[in-house]
Amino acid sequence: MGRSSETVEQIRAANDIVSVVGSYVRLRKAGRNYKGLCPFHREKTPSFIVSPERETFHCFGCGKGGDVYRFIMEMDACEFPEAMRTLATRAGIKLPSQWNRDQGINEGPREALAFAETHFYKLLQSDAGKSAREYLSERGITAEAIETFRIGFAPEAWRILKDAANKAGVDDAKLIEAGLIVKKENGTPYDRFRSRIQFPIQDPSGRIVGFGGRIFGDGEPKYLNSPETSLFKKSDSLYGIHQARRDLRDEGAAVLVEGYTDVISLFQSGIRNVVAPLGTALTPGHVRLLRNYSDRIVLLFDGDEAGVRATLRSLEVVMAGGLTPLVASLPAGQDPDDLLRAEGVEAVRSRITNAEAIVPFVLEHPFAGGREEALRTLVQLLAASRDEIRLSLFVQEAARKSGIREEIFHKEIDRAKGRETKVQVAKVVHAPKIRRRLIDAQRGIAYLGLENPTLIPVIRRVVKPDEVQDVPARKLLKALFECHDNGEQPTSSLLTLEGVDEAFSQIGVENEEIEDPLHILQDYIACIHEEEIDVAVKDLNEQIRDAEERNDTEALMELLKKITQVSAKKKKIAYAYRVHSRTEESASGERSESTL
Repeated sequence: MGRSSETVEQIRAANDIVSVVGSYVRLRKAGRNYKGLCPFHREKTPSFIVSPERETFHCFGCGKGGDVYRFIMEMDACEFPEAMRTLATRAGIKLPSQWNRDQGINEGPREALAFAETHFYKLLQSDAGKSAREYLSERGITAEAIETFRIGFAPEAWRILKDAANKAGVDDAKLIEAGLIVKKENGTPYDRFRSRIQFPIQDPSGRIVGFGGRIFGDGEPKYLNSPETSLFKKSDSLYGIHQARRDLRDEGAAVLVEGYTDVISLFQSGIRNVVAPLGTALTPGHVRLLRNYSDRIVLLFDGDEAGVRATLRSLEVVMAGGLTPLVASLPAGQDPDDLLRAEGVEAVRSRITNAEAIVPFVLEHPFAGGREEALRTLVQLLAASRDEIRLSLFVQEAARKSGIREEIFHKEIDRAKGRETKVQVAKVVHAPKIRRRLIDAQRGIAYLGLENPTLIPVIRRVVKPDEVQDVPARKLLKALFECHDNGEQPTSSLLTLEGVDEAFSQIGVENEEIEDPLHILQDYIACIHEEEIDVAVKDLNEQIRDAEERNDTEALMELLKKITQVSAKKKKIAYAYRVHSRTEESASGERSESTL
């Protein structure tokens, strides 16, 4: 497996899965395992199991499962390298420099951004930040919110961040790459953010990727974001995503507002499933990010004309992204913070709860062009949907509310999509269906090899990976055989490295300690042989029907002879299995009596 897998195993072993999962989910002891409400789907009865012995989790409701790496990947909506980094940091393990290079990760910008976040935060808390603190207090932002969102301050100084960073060992190259300093034409570097209240922008796992600075006092622009860097893309980043991620899943919906202070005001008032774009319109990247946490987006934009235009643009992006858009209308001229101050949190919560679906919102909006403009706007928005089932439901609702026939809506939607209205029947190619019993047997054999490496030579004699239909089982078997060839001991991390941990998670939480793995292996092999015979019998029966239709007596007799032989073989396997099962039950009974 090499050094890479050794590092993976070291980090996995240093992160107790119950402790990691327990920091996100309230778990309670349930026998040898732990149980809780699944963080990946909404449920009232716990179906989410964590096995400390197998170091795995599995939800019997939604089917998600895997090891501690998979859990972080699902919770933080990140890839394996980022999950590995998160867990390494949590365990205090420094990743090898070569690993960072192999993953194309440059630690320089991260180091600079982390330093800047602490630097700005300390400045806000210092005498230099007194006026900025008073301003935030006047805006209703509490000290607790300042701490939660790590709000900071950049004074009116040209080199204060640069000099402090250099003194701490963070050089100019790292600061430039992070977008924190820029150079004049003569090459002199200076701080990008000056006289600004600093809002750190985080990724879902909480790492700083950039900053948004609001001018404090006179000056332009009012808001200044970090430039695009290797870590920061405005079109893929949302303010508040780290703080909101758990609530996004719990509520099943994301409340989208326009600005930093809207996010903070709602969050500190108890509405915590709230995020905002970074001074840009909603993008497909934003929707992809939110899709990891919620299936609905509630648009809570300003009630003025500009807010309505932003809402309509966002509706199209949400529809194209496959999520369900809802609109929580605000009074004209008010933003969420205004409404919160004027009428309190329950007024805001009520508007979110009673948010309108796309069809009634558009049809009932007073467009300048009247009803026709409303209908054409609706057609344009519905044309963005790529889900034909959802589109059909929207069209049914639109027809019911407008009195216009469904066929007309479909025709106009097709025209908006740039295609003719035709009923096309796609040719369906059916892949061979693998029976569940065969999948269970193939995965069972692979998992036995992982848990009992001494069986790998035996498995190798009777199972050829390329003949295994189940992809996860095939991958694991190939990896096990490679470990055996290299004289290496396979570990649980092999599941992660091969990307099959989720497929084996249910086995991990269900399996009890196996006293005689060789006998279990024999059962699995017998099961596979029976399944192979069933396939052969099915094929022979089809050939028999063909021979009967052709009145081919000679071929029919030969086929009947073959099916008799195959059936006899199956009976022989089944008999051997029953004898083995009775022997096992007898041995189990003797063991039970000896313990009385």
